[in-house]
This record gives sequence, structure tokens and C-alpha cells, in this order.
Amino acid sequence: MALDDILKSLETEADEQSADILARAESQATRIIAEAQEDSQKIISASKETGAENLRSQEAKILLEARFKARLKIAEAKEELIDEVFARVEELIVSFPDRPDYEDVFKHLALEAFQGSNLDGHESTVKVNSRDVGLAESFVAGKNMSGKNLGPIRISDSDEINSGVAIVADGGRRTGLNTLESRLTKAKQLLRPSVGATLFNDNS
Repeated sequence: MALDDILKSLETEADEQSADILARAESQATRIIAEAQEDSQKIISASKETGAENLRSQEAKILLEARFKARLKIAEAKEELIDEVFARVEELIVSFPDRPDYEDVFKHLALEAFQGSNLDGHESTVKVNSRDVGLAESFVAGKNMSGKNLGPIRISDSDEINSGVAIVADGGRRTGLNTLESRLTKAKQLLRPSVGATLFNDNS
């Protein structure tokens, strides 16, 4: 399952959350503007003798600052919701290995990791979660990567890996890391605009 598929599976839940968070943010924004309008009226009432132009300038400044604060409040609420979506995706990734389709995902991650590694015939170690040792053994036994000069491959369990693989060349040099976590980390900045567009029907 690709990351965008995981994100789509959260859309219904996120829509409900976004409505609530944005409603609260917009309520705060409305209150900020209302308070600013009240402040501007107080200035006008307390400064009858001040030039009308100066009063209008002060009023405009107060309202401009209020609208800026209101927009900032809504923007912060949107960022908060996007962060919540990514936090939820991270939770799903942690439990993803329990899914029945994880074996296919694991094989895909392992294949990509090997295809992107330059082992040049040297011995390498495939690090996987202890739960995935059997999957790794099956993958290595049936590997078919023409054009790749692969040397002996060992399999080592590492609880630092939750899903997917890390390939370490002889000498300890890591040549490939392909896990759902690493892919999400790389994709976050690229995905933020599209997540925002999905949640808020805009490009925020």
C-alpha cells in the first residue's frame, strides 16, 4: 500500500477533525476581529477632538492587525490538523506489519532496496525486524535481480527496523534503507501541500 493510499484511508476521519478544528479557529478569528472593532470604536469615542483622518488610520491599523491574527490562527489550525494526519499515518505504519498484505509490501521494499544498492559482489547484511526474518529469507532465496552483482547475503534481526529492510555492505557501510518509516520521512514535505488540499479543498 502506497503512502498516498494510507492518506486516502484517513480522509473521512480527517474531514470530521478538520471541520471541528477549523470551526474553533474561525470562531477565535471572528472574536479577534470583533474585539478589534470594539477597540477601534473606543478610540474614536475617546478621541472626538482628534483629526478624522488620524482616527481612520488608527482604526484601519487595528483592523488590519486583527485580520492578520485571525488568518494566522486559521493557518495554525490547518498546520495542526496536517500534523495530526501525519501522526495518524505513523501510527498506521507501526501496526502495518500485522496486515495480511504486508508480505507483498515487504518484498517490494526489499526489491527496491537491493536495486538501489551498489554492493559490487561484496558480502552484505539485510537487517530486518525479528518478525520479518522468515520473509527476508524467502525473499533472498528467490531473488531474481539480473544485472545486479550480489555477493553472499546474511540476514540479521534488528528491532530498530519496524517495516522493510536496511542493507549493510561488508565493513558496516549502509547502502540501502527502505522502510515505510523512511519513505514517510522523505515524503512529508512533498505530501504536505496535497494533504492540505485534500483536507481543506484548497492549496493551503
